[in-house]
Amino acid sequence: MAWPVRHKLVGLLAVGSAINYADRVNISVAAPSMMAALGWEEARFGLIFSAFLFGYGILQIPGGVLADRWGAKYVIAWACVGFSLFTALTPLGGLAFGLMLALRFSVGLFESVTFPAYASLNSRWIPRTEYSRAQTMSLSGVYIGQTLSYPVITWIVLTFSWPAAFYFNAALGGLWLLVWLAYATNTPAEHPKVTEAELHHIEAGLSSRSDSNPSFWHVLKQPPVLFLSLAFLCLVYGLWMIVFWLPTYMVKARGFSMQAMGWIGMIPTFASFAGLVGGGFLSDLLLRSGFSLRVARAQGPALCIAAAIPFLVAAALVPWAWVSIACLTLYLMLANAAGGGFWSVPRELDSQQVGVIAGVMNCAGNLAGIFGPMSAGFFVSGSGSWAVPFLVAAGVALISFLVLYFLVVPAPLREETPLLRPVPLEAEG
Repeated sequence: MAWPVRHKLVGLLAVGSAINYADRVNISVAAPSMMAALGWEEARFGLIFSAFLFGYGILQIPGGVLADRWGAKYVIAWACVGFSLFTALTPLGGLAFGLMLALRFSVGLFESVTFPAYASLNSRWIPRTEYSRAQTMSLSGVYIGQTLSYPVITWIVLTFSWPAAFYFNAALGGLWLLVWLAYATNTPAEHPKVTEAELHHIEAGLSSRSDSNPSFWHVLKQPPVLFLSLAFLCLVYGLWMIVFWLPTYMVKARGFSMQAMGWIGMIPTFASFAGLVGGGFLSDLLLRSGFSLRVARAQGPALCIAAAIPFLVAAALVPWAWVSIACLTLYLMLANAAGGGFWSVPRELDSQQVGVIAGVMNCAGNLAGIFGPMSAGFFVSGSGSWAVPFLVAAGVALISFLVLYFLVVPAPLREETPLLRPVPLEAEG
């Protein structure tokens, strides 16, 4: 039986997030070669990584607002145009450090609107009891993109040059954009290939919408939104640090060759993918099994973070390179499993402002993430030890667990129309 259209759309979003993420991590994979070619040290690359994240935080909230009010299809499309263009221009940054900062900032600026827009689009396409897994599947491309980037970008850099890696990623973005414009719609009712049965199933699982929405400032002041954002901020601090510095850490701190790094680096990133997708399925399963919203969307995911922290500490302290990578793998799998909760809580707080709330959360997380890669560069340059940034990240992740478990309550911010019972999936044509 053919896949429902909503599943195909989630798959297209996953491919888009893979390309999106490849555009942001290609510079970390190419960093050892770029350092040798340009003569720039770790502290400078820490600033380059953080320049991306500074841009990435700025349009999170406006992107969510635009997607909620006027539809996500063209918000996502214009974002792809922008980050693909500036990815193609990144090699020009080798001419001047300031230009490189500006180009990576611009890549982040255009990418910043995408994931809040994903959350908004899924809130219009996906019934509530499928939402967590659909959202995490949509975002799972971030780890597919990173996993494939390790061997592919390494091969391109070693075979051709480091600028060629950026041209390759930009071309992929252009191809995906053409497919997106041809296939995607803002709502199921607009899509010519959605069957009557699928449309009924989707609409039966959504809350009704009204023309009136609270202002952004009203949403921002709500304690559940602030606590959710704080918890995400503390978790993302360490995750971004690992994303950007893992290739250099493997080569310089653990003694792996550049080629070995390209292949071995796939292991922890694939574990991140498995954790993110598994966390989404687990959160929905807990909800369907009768557990409370708080357990399914907040406390269960928080326990995943608590279980992950000891592995991050061990990764920093063990003397064996392979054991360190194994510990990082387990940490990333468990920490990313919490994503099923983080990305579904905005839907539970307000189904009409999913993009706004997700934008606030992701903005907080990634503005804080600026300090993860940047501080790691300075920690290593100042102390000569790679253990310091990992131990700091473990301490900050502990705060994330405490806030998510004890303070985040995923109850509606306002009264919504009760959900109807979705029709069984078997009834879809």
